[in-house]
Amino acid sequence: MSVAIYIVVQDRPEDLDLFVNGKAIGHAAEPALEQLCRAAGVAPLSGYISQSPDELRELLEEFGGEVPDDLPDEEWFAPEEGVALVQALIRCIEADPQVIEDSADILDDLQEFAAVFAEVARRGLRWHLAVDF
Repeated sequence: MSVAIYIVVQDRPEDLDLFVNGKAIGHAAEPALEQLCRAAGVAPLSGYISQSPDELRELLEEFGGEVPDDLPDEEWFAPEEGVALVQALIRCIEADPQVIEDSADILDDLQEFAAVFAEVARRGLRWHLAVDF
């Protein structure tokens, strides 16, 4: 299964290219990503993952999970938060590539994220992360 993490923007302009590979980050073990975030002094990436209640309902139904009546609202984050997040992670990996397995591939993903977040911040757009299974 190919898992990737990607960026979703609220009220996305049609001319905004959000493409990031996100597969190295998507395939990294959750505990390793949390350790990387702690080392970089930022909140875990999982805390930035969100989706609309309708999307969450569909996903739970697809995987046979119980669907609660009250699903959380989609959460959005300030553009500057994305820039700060990926810059901290990049600095951490550049300072110590051994901090996480497959650091070169994860660094490539993060540099793509940094380019997108720079444009998202320039335009003042709110964002969150999502997972593609």
